[in-house]
Amino acid sequence: MTNIPLRKKIGYTVLILLVLVVAFDQFVRYYQTRLETYNGTPPLKNTMKMLGLALHYYQERHGSLPDDIRDTSTGENLLSWRVLLPEEVDETLPGYQNSEPWDAPGNRELTGFLPDLYQHAGNDRSVTLSDQREAGLTSALGVKNPSGNWNGTDPDSEPVLYINGKPVLCVGVAAAERVPWTRPIDYSISKVIDQLEQDQTSASPTILFALFADGHVVPPPFTWKLSAPE
Repeated sequence: MTNIPLRKKIGYTVLILLVLVVAFDQFVRYYQTRLETYNGTPPLKNTMKMLGLALHYYQERHGSLPDDIRDTSTGENLLSWRVLLPEEVDETLPGYQNSEPWDAPGNRELTGFLPDLYQHAGNDRSVTLSDQREAGLTSALGVKNPSGNWNGTDPDSEPVLYINGKPVLCVGVAAAERVPWTRPIDYSISKVIDQLEQDQTSASPTILFALFADGHVVPPPFTWKLSAPE
């Protein structure tokens, strides 16, 4: 009888260990399916997945997707929404002036600094301000309505672009279309549609990935549909 408590303890310990092993195995399997394997520099697909995660964190904290940083007196877009996301994945940026344009002297250091969040294969080497072809360039572009709102966030009053049956938030573009990551520039819905039509007959497509609100990232082939508000 005196061995029963000891047996119970051993049984509980074994059970807990089994649960931990199963949980760890599921954790590893989940992240293996979420991220592609790579050596050194993540591929663009991983970058887009991390971007989707950062957008999700931002929306949870602030109740909406990020806007471009604007001049409150003129309404001019000064800095891209991309500037607001690195801190969502615990990256620290150099100091910058959110009251000045992206290319103003006070923001040049920031423009020439490419956060890990926006680095991917083919855009991974050290950048300097003198190297304007590569300095701080990103392939991640938001998909916006003419009003500047994110595609699909106001379907009652604005058209929605569906790619593969879901509203698209961002696209990952080929190297030739990259932009300075701090510059407030994105793709309009019409630009995405025009580019998708051109890509159909091109051996080198421009739009390489589409990111949706649920975090999924898909490569071509794409199907698309534009729906007007009801």
